[in-house]
Order: sequence, then structure tokens, then C-alpha cells
Amino acid sequence: MIQEITIDLRHPPEDRWRFTPVQQSQAIELLNVYKADLGIQPETGESLAASTRKLVSGEHWAEIESLSRLFQVPLSDIVVCNLYYDILKLVLGCTAFAVDSPSGVLHARNLDWWTKNAILSRYSIICHFVGGAAGPFTTIGWPGFLGAFSGVAPGRFAITLNAVLSSDPTTLAAPVSFALRRTLEEARSFKEAQMYLSEAPLASDCLLLLTGTQPGEFVVIERTPSRSAVHREESNFVCVTNDYRKIQSSVGDPTNELMVTSCHRFDRVKTLLTLERPENAEGCFRHLSDGEVKMQCTVQQMVFNAATGQFWLHLPPPA
Repeated sequence: MIQEITIDLRHPPEDRWRFTPVQQSQAIELLNVYKADLGIQPETGESLAASTRKLVSGEHWAEIESLSRLFQVPLSDIVVCNLYYDILKLVLGCTAFAVDSPSGVLHARNLDWWTKNAILSRYSIICHFVGGAAGPFTTIGWPGFLGAFSGVAPGRFAITLNAVLSSDPTTLAAPVSFALRRTLEEARSFKEAQMYLSEAPLASDCLLLLTGTQPGEFVVIERTPSRSAVHREESNFVCVTNDYRKIQSSVGDPTNELMVTSCHRFDRVKTLLTLERPENAEGCFRHLSDGEVKMQCTVQQMVFNAATGQFWLHLPPPA
């Protein structure tokens, strides 16, 4: 059974995150995995934490401090692990697509992430946020992760993050996962979300699949820290993997498997959507599970419908 938790944004930030003893143990184990992957020295983590305090909202920072106290770990550990994407996004891949259906736009994605012992799949948690300024929303994450990689706001929009690399320098701006959470908290419509995610300063490169509640409301927002472009298909679907389609940016020959396979996965899912347009979540999962789309490192498979607020989550068994 997949874990679920409710976060009430009307509560003081230090009181919002409440974990069972099992979830708390999982969070601490995940923190250790992230730290080992990143290999950041304590003094570097402290410097990063000091810089981050200026880049996230006061409420989000208070939540970070509350987890440090709850887990009894240094504040820098919580910061570093919540900035995992911005620091080491080469291990995070994805294949995602959006398609019109009779019940609304279906938003589907595989989250691909190299981990040992399938820990990110086994410890996945559904986070229900209530009491937000723009309405409730749900994210798919892990204990101790405060931001958003994947989320749906009923009656508003859904959004997922794919990794990408550009040659543009990083900037002192909001970490991507916190920018996505802020969007889910504050944007009241697909158009508001698109405007914010296209214009807001971001710390690093990303590809954002954004879907709305009306037919044809789906775009891929291509971002670098300083540039933005919108990718649309002419037909009634759009797909995205791990490379730019509009922004020109050369980073040399890719060596990471997630980047090397990006074009093939893009072409394959585009072919599948051309041959069969899914009309429900089951059809989306068939495409996500295709042998040339799903990877051995796929840890989560999900489908969102922003019009109805429904979501479906599959956790693939360890490869």
C-alpha cells in the first residue's frame, strides 16, 4: 500500500509535517543516500544552506528548519537533500506525455532515477496539501522532500519535471523543486502557472510538462536559468524526455544513459501516441511501460487528470 500524508498549509510552517515513526526512519535513510550520492563536504553544505535561505520563501525555510529539528540532523543536510535536482540532475531522467481524452487532458510520466535497492520506489509517498491560497493539490514525493517534482491541482493544472542540460550558467534563484511547489500553492489557472514558470528566475535547467483542464491545454516549458521557450505539438498530444526541442544549447556528447536514450524514448512514445491515443489511465500506463520507454531505473509511473483531480500511481517492482 502506498503511503499518504496530509499537509495543512493553514498551520504554522513548523507544525505542518507530521510523520509516523516508520516514515521518519525512511526519511533519515533517504537523507543518507542523497548525501552519499552528492558527496558534499559539511562546510560546503553549510555554505549552500546559507545561500538557499535567501532564495526560498520564509514559510518554506521554516519547514526546512522544522525537519532538521524533527530528524535531529544538521540543517544543511535537509537543504542539500532538497536541492538534489539542482546539484546533481544527471541521475534524474523522465519520459512524459499529455494527450486529450474524453474525460480531460491525461498527463502521464515515468520518473527515472538511479538508486540502490529501489529505495525511491519503495519509500514513495503521496502528499496531499490542503489550505493553500489557490486550492488543494497533491504531489508524489518521499518523506523529507518538501518541494515538488510531480503534482496535480484539481480544477487548475498538473505539472511534472524532466531533467535536461544546457551550457547556460546557473544563477542565484529559486531551486526548481521549490518553484514548482510555489506554483502549485499560488497559481489559480493553467495560464497563471505557464506565465510564472516561463518567466520566474530558476537556479538550473529543466523541462516542465504543464497540463490544464481544457482540451489542448498542454505545453512543454523549456527552461535554462536565463532562457525560456514553449514546445507544442500540432496534433492533440505532446511528449518530452530529456533534451531541448526549441532552445539551442550544446553541452557536448552525452555520456549519461538517461541523456543518451532521450531521443529514442521521445521518438518511441511519439510513435505510440500516433498509433494509439490513450483514453484512460490504463492506456497511458501501457505506453509508459513499453519496453523502449520504461527504463530499469524507472521508480514511479503516474497519470494525472487536472480536470477531475484524479491521479494514478504505479510503483514498478525492482528490476
